Formats: sequence, C-alpha cells, structure tokens
Amino acid sequence: MSENKTVKYHIPEQGIYLYARTNDGKTEMIVLNSTDKEQVLPSQHYNALTQDSKEGIVITTGKKVNFSQNLVVPANRSLIIEF
Repeated sequence: MSENKTVKYHIPEQGIYLYARTNDGKTEMIVLNSTDKEQVLPSQHYNALTQDSKEGIVITTGKKVNFSQNLVVPANRSLIIEF
C-alpha cells in the first residue's frame, strides 16, 4: 500500500500564509491571514496550488469557492478549502 502525499507552499505575502497538501488524490488548500484586517487574495496568487480545479469547498462552512475569483480572507482567520 503506497501513500501519495505532497505539500506545496507559497511565499507569504502581506501577512497571508498559503499552502496546499495532497493525500491520495484529495487536496486541501490552507489560507492563514495573520493580520488584523480583511485581505483579498488575487486568484492568480493561489492558482498554482489549485492545479486544474475550478472550485472548492470551505470545510467549516460548506461554502463553495470559485478559483477564478479573488478570495476574501477575514482578519486573523484561516480557511481550509477542499478540492
């Protein structure tokens, strides 16, 4: 039984830390906003991590996220988006 795990990191910018982890074909993108203000993350900033996926789901709320649009990250919050 082989496990296929990867982690890809993006260089932090303006207090946003971003990475994606894949395990056996299932990917989660983690977005951490360490600032005390809402941040808008341009889609081109995270598209390298989403690969060919068009959308994902925030696992805590069930809200759909369109990867062709900018991502709004609330102050001092994290998002885990599954795709």
